[in-house]
Amino acid sequence: MERIIVFVDNSNIFKGFRKYNIKVDYEALKNFIARGRDLKNIFLYEGVVYPMNPEKKKWYEELSNRSGYVIKASFNKIASSGAIEKKIDIKIAIDIISYAYEDAYDTAVLVSGDGDFVPVIKKLKELERNVEVWAFKYSLANALLEEVEQENIYYLDNILSEIKM
Repeated sequence: MERIIVFVDNSNIFKGFRKYNIKVDYEALKNFIARGRDLKNIFLYEGVVYPMNPEKKKWYEELSNRSGYVIKASFNKIASSGAIEKKIDIKIAIDIISYAYEDAYDTAVLVSGDGDFVPVIKKLKELERNVEVWAFKYSLANALLEEVEQENIYYLDNILSEIKM
């Protein structure tokens, strides 16, 4: 059975859910992506503001306890330029590559359309790992589209009715 680990860039996909004005059932999202495969782990990455909002903290706890997500929250840091640095992409990239070297999965499932992940995809190909990408059509970077085989690209737009609350 194919072993997968899912890496969710929540900051990236949450914008799409907001654009479509829907609340998502993350348990349904997990189950839809896994589709009967051997789900070894599911990580949710997100930048959060400190102190953490009690509602957000409760949501993380429910997601972790009820749905098995491992929350990888990073507290946002304000750069000298005034920009907010989250470093989420770096954490995702390190985890994807580290777990590949540990032979923890057959397929990495990246839930993000961010083009910053192209070097990660290239490295996974070198390591002979499968990768699939789940993203919104409007936010899927062309560079990712060019790097990942078409049959391994999935659009969240197409499953909204399956995963909304």
